[in-house]
Amino acid sequence: AKDCGVCHSEIYQEWQTSLHAKAFTDPFFTAYMKKDKGDPTCLVCHTPLLNQSPFILSSASGDYNDLHSITNPNFDLELQQEGVTCAACHIKSGVIYGPYKKRQLNAPHPVAYDDKFLQKSLCQQCHEVPSKDFSLMNEGVCSTGMESNSGLWAARGFICQDCHMPPVNRPLMAGYPAREGRKHLWPGGYSIQQLQKVFSFKASKEKDQLTIRITNSGAGHKAPTGDPDRFITMDFFWTDNNNQQTLLDSIEFKRQIIWQPIMFVLSDNRLAPGENAELTMTIPSKQGTLSVTATYNVMTESSLKRLKEQFELQNEWPVQQVFIQQKRINIQ
Repeated sequence: AKDCGVCHSEIYQEWQTSLHAKAFTDPFFTAYMKKDKGDPTCLVCHTPLLNQSPFILSSASGDYNDLHSITNPNFDLELQQEGVTCAACHIKSGVIYGPYKKRQLNAPHPVAYDDKFLQKSLCQQCHEVPSKDFSLMNEGVCSTGMESNSGLWAARGFICQDCHMPPVNRPLMAGYPAREGRKHLWPGGYSIQQLQKVFSFKASKEKDQLTIRITNSGAGHKAPTGDPDRFITMDFFWTDNNNQQTLLDSIEFKRQIIWQPIMFVLSDNRLAPGENAELTMTIPSKQGTLSVTATYNVMTESSLKRLKEQFELQNEWPVQQVFIQQKRINIQ
């Protein structure tokens, strides 16, 4: 990546701060790999280049469930540390591909246009883990791609890049004219700013009964998405005229999976794009204000403890993100 960064310095600096750059070194991934006994299929996405892996996966039958591994003579340890690096998306057979048609370019290296950069498929090839034979699940363990194929944003033609690679007008490298491009940050569950865009709230009151509607109005997939350990909690508070605050109710959005002896979804109340959830509760006083606190959780405390004790998790990353803090909700 640093070779690309010699000319594409801004893009390189953005990539360095992204989770793509940490896809292999992420402490949670490292611990999960120990927990899953080094499952090689995880590396297909976390180190997608052929020479990032110490072994090569192959299948004589072509079946995903019939994978075998052989030693890779071209393994590059330094490149492995880069995770999802520039070449993973942009380089094939010595040619650098991108979203610009060749007639628009005057590049110092071989370039070509590929329309996959303008499609969901570029992201879905990793953010959609296929189901395996020992699963009763319709989707994979990480099913963001499938989730994004339906709902209001999909119907309007939005793709992953519209939210996770914000548009920017800048030169691709120093001395070149500015052109439309995209930032290479890919904000997601670890971004408070990104999380704050997801949910909207409406409330109505009849006598002492309060009904709150929660809508996934900002995410093109379920919320939360990705790793099934992730969940979102919301706490709703009532503050009366004496500034006395009462916790009215809480809700947790989560998918629960049974792993053994066969995988299946036990429950899933996560909100799909445009989907609503409603809570009805009794308020303690006629006059007051309603507010919400929302927290994004990477995993439960018990799961975190297990990863630390059994699988040597060395974690300095936040396991919880409070992304909405006592936000007032208007009551109609």
